Amino acid sequence: MKKWAFRCTVFLLCFWINAVYLSSAVFAHTENSEGYSNVILEEDGLRYELYIDYFELARVIDLGVNPGASDEQLNAALRKNAGPVSGYLNEHLKIIADGVEISGELADTSVAKWNNDRDYAQILLNYPASSMESAAVVIRYSVFFDDNDEMHRNILTYGSGDSQEQFVLQANEREFKAGNGTLLGQVFRFLQLGFHHILIGYDHILFVVALMLGARKISDMLKVVTVFTLAHSVTLGLTALDLIRIPAEIVEPLIALSIAYVAIENILFPAPRFRLAVVFVFGLFHGVGFAGALNLTGDLSWKAFVSILSFNLGVEAGQILVIVLLFPLLLAIRKYKWSKIVHGTATAGIFIFGMMWYLERFFGI
Repeated sequence: MKKWAFRCTVFLLCFWINAVYLSSAVFAHTENSEGYSNVILEEDGLRYELYIDYFELARVIDLGVNPGASDEQLNAALRKNAGPVSGYLNEHLKIIADGVEISGELADTSVAKWNNDRDYAQILLNYPASSMESAAVVIRYSVFFDDNDEMHRNILTYGSGDSQEQFVLQANEREFKAGNGTLLGQVFRFLQLGFHHILIGYDHILFVVALMLGARKISDMLKVVTVFTLAHSVTLGLTALDLIRIPAEIVEPLIALSIAYVAIENILFPAPRFRLAVVFVFGLFHGVGFAGALNLTGDLSWKAFVSILSFNLGVEAGQILVIVLLFPLLLAIRKYKWSKIVHGTATAGIFIFGMMWYLERFFGI
């Protein structure tokens, strides 16, 4: 039994370190690209505001610029390649109104800073139609799915005010039908988005693992998780609603530093007096990081609040899954003498990764 537990622990530890190492050079939640759509029905057609990662677009269309270029250069490249951009979008973004496909007209392009201050191509498309009924509009979206990033997601807001709908476009759900969605479907999609968001966030997961390593019993774990949840829920909501803005160059290094700090605290101060206060403060910054995938376009409405709440519940579900899988194992191996070696190795590894990420993000290397 002891040999089995030891081998299982070593295997999981090696697997974890390898998985994190492969992603150690990236910011939180960048394994898939995210896009945003704000679609407004007007008297003479549809106004479609599309935001997609600039350099993901540059993978499918040679824009002739590299990361680090100025906003003026990025804008100039978009304008110069307006034809290919328009052609690509007309092929991968279809609007059907009253059963008839409408061709989009590229009206404007610019560059926006969204989602951890990454460069986004902001593209305005007009879909003219003499008459259009909202219930008869279908949007078919296949941007990036087949030629660049099958994990790409686009958060779509359709309509305005109380009549707006929200939808998550993804590889297995590429079609939105106006007026055909349900509140339950919206909740499920944003739950799924939040769950996915936490599972690809190695830095956030490492922070939770560091908290687990410092918790001596279940009640300790429940306390820190509750405080962490309260803190990140506040800033996630405020950031998603665009009520607060904290630059990524501040948030991302602090998230990495939080991982290293909790890890070293576990080593130097096994029973820290102010752990809950520390977790709360760092949780506020993690909430801003979580919100990186939830930039909602359109007007504020009760449906937007539903999307934010559902997304946050999805994040919590992913967090709970990590705890349920790992914390019982951690408690079980503490019965053995060699558990101190495993605990020390894991804590040291987490500290190293946290510091690596901190240096990368703070100095931009």
